[in-house]
Amino acid sequence: MVSKRDGLVSKKSWPLNQKRIRKRIYNNKIIDLVANLLASFILVIRNFFLLIFYPYKTMRKLSLNFDYYQLAIILLIVFSYFKFAYFLKDKPYSATVIFLIFLINFFLTIGFFYFLARIFKRPLSLSSFIFTFSYSLFPTLIWFGATSILYIILPPPRTMSLLGRGFSIFFIAFSLSLLAWKVILVFLSLRFSLRLSFYQIVYFFILYLLWFLPYSVLLYQLRLFRIPFI
Repeated sequence: MVSKRDGLVSKKSWPLNQKRIRKRIYNNKIIDLVANLLASFILVIRNFFLLIFYPYKTMRKLSLNFDYYQLAIILLIVFSYFKFAYFLKDKPYSATVIFLIFLINFFLTIGFFYFLARIFKRPLSLSSFIFTFSYSLFPTLIWFGATSILYIILPPPRTMSLLGRGFSIFFIAFSLSLLAWKVILVFLSLRFSLRLSFYQIVYFFILYLLWFLPYSVLLYQLRLFRIPFI
């Protein structure tokens, strides 16, 4: 038989057991979150290199998946760049404001292509397009990061000497290669996530430039972006 005293003790210990259980659950959630973030960070690094050497195969695999953690890591890297660039140069707007403008540009671009594709196609996966399009930001990140580092190492104005002209040729070639990689990634993102044909993608690109170029001029006049970060 259970005595009254034992019953009272068990009733008093019940709230303590509940607190211990909640604490264990909370600790397990934190461990799971850290583990997921670490695994996703490793996947982001792996996918970055795979997109360099196998862009077609890698982008097709990415279009079949969606990982919130990987998307968050990529956006965090973008925000870190804006923080770095803000302390590098005197800018009228904070890094947070610039990052918010970037998010507007990012989702405006995604929305434009997605809803235009919906006119010609059956319901498509918006999450797949967001995921693949976020990976197409890597060439942009590399170019902006490289220009910021070069601003420290070789600040303007640069001379027209042999070394100066050689550097200019190298930088133009470097920029064109990143632009080509950027176009390939965006093309593959539209191809696999929105299932568009080659001619549809070209047509959509032309329509996109018709409104995005004047919009970029507006951002330049507002001193938000000299070159759109997209």
